[in-house]
Amino acid sequence: MILAPHEDDETLGAGGLIQQAVEAGAAVRIVYLTYGDHNELAFLLYRKRPWLTPRIREQMGELRRIESLEAMAYLGVPGKETVFLGYPDGGTLEIWKRHWSRMAPFKSRATRTTTVPYDDAFSYGHPHKGEEVVRDLAQQILEFRPTRIFVTQPVDGQPDHRAYYLFLQVALLDLSSRIPPVEVLTYPIHIGTWPNLHGARPEEPIVFPKPLADDETPWWSLELTPEEARRKAAAIRVYRTQTVDSLSWMEGFARRNELFNTVPEIPLRPDGWSSTQGVVMSSETEAYEQESPQTHLAGVAYRNPGPGLQVRIGLRRPLDRELGVSLYVFGYRRGRPFGAMPKLRITWQLERLHASDRGVALRKSGIKGEATQKDILLTIPWSLLGEPDTVFVQAQGQAGGLSISQTSWRVLRRE
Repeated sequence: MILAPHEDDETLGAGGLIQQAVEAGAAVRIVYLTYGDHNELAFLLYRKRPWLTPRIREQMGELRRIESLEAMAYLGVPGKETVFLGYPDGGTLEIWKRHWSRMAPFKSRATRTTTVPYDDAFSYGHPHKGEEVVRDLAQQILEFRPTRIFVTQPVDGQPDHRAYYLFLQVALLDLSSRIPPVEVLTYPIHIGTWPNLHGARPEEPIVFPKPLADDETPWWSLELTPEEARRKAAAIRVYRTQTVDSLSWMEGFARRNELFNTVPEIPLRPDGWSSTQGVVMSSETEAYEQESPQTHLAGVAYRNPGPGLQVRIGLRRPLDRELGVSLYVFGYRRGRPFGAMPKLRITWQLERLHASDRGVALRKSGIKGEATQKDILLTIPWSLLGEPDTVFVQAQGQAGGLSISQTSWRVLRRE
């Protein structure tokens, strides 16, 4: 099963893998999170008209769906195995962070709707809320029963790409007692300027993304034949609504190999620290396209000394009036709806700690914080997180209140 946030991601990251799976007789299903209806520049260039309305955006989303069906048919995947959920392009990470349970549904900036507007979508009419995404994805997994799932990375520069990985993890946790374990592999799409080579070059390899040089997760390279690489390039060109402004960059993924990695859970121990590296610049910054991160955030380590989760945020240089850090910490507990669990954002700036749960400030959180020139140590009571057995975390470097760098989202397992 291939999970693609937008129409074209599956071809860019796994077009060769799809061909090899089909050739080997394996069952393949593509599940799209969105209709890709938020790419304003590409749509304006494609339509050659200087305006977009919510209805026009929906029409463009429908056109992107048709292009995806055409591209997948070309690679050997039948239309009945391509599923479109239809959640808001550019909004699913916001849904992940805030829109659960009693919170109002997210309103799409493209279609101006709070429910899935496409009547041919699997999730048509479903509210833009986290539990709806998880439920729909879980239904696809239960029906298809995959042994392997490929999805975009939790450190990807595109927010929807990070969100799809996270929703998948919740769906698999919810299904853990109903299906055998599923192997999850991720593929990179937006990692700064990577892959740095433009145009289809089937004879050349695609190289490891330099911004992830400190990443310690296992990586694999899938070799493609020249014909598979050429077919991948041809499938990429099917996405006319996207190639109108980015053909050379998109064809840069048509190489003689594809990259995949696994992102294992991190065990929480009472005595030793479990650390994560791999800091990348936020895609909203000019430094995003630099190969080396220019940030004060160095990495994060975790442990469980007993009464709470301890997080140590490493610093490359001391904080000042402009620099700060923030941490997202979401708890998951078996037997309790994830939507009802706390979803904290903790910020540290000017030696002051602020905590909120889905945007609502927590006046007496019980969180303790200590700062030195080299790191910040946070202790978060397990009770504040809903006594979870699993925790989702991500750290960000802040400058002037804006996120400039980030670590990958990771899943911690409480032992």
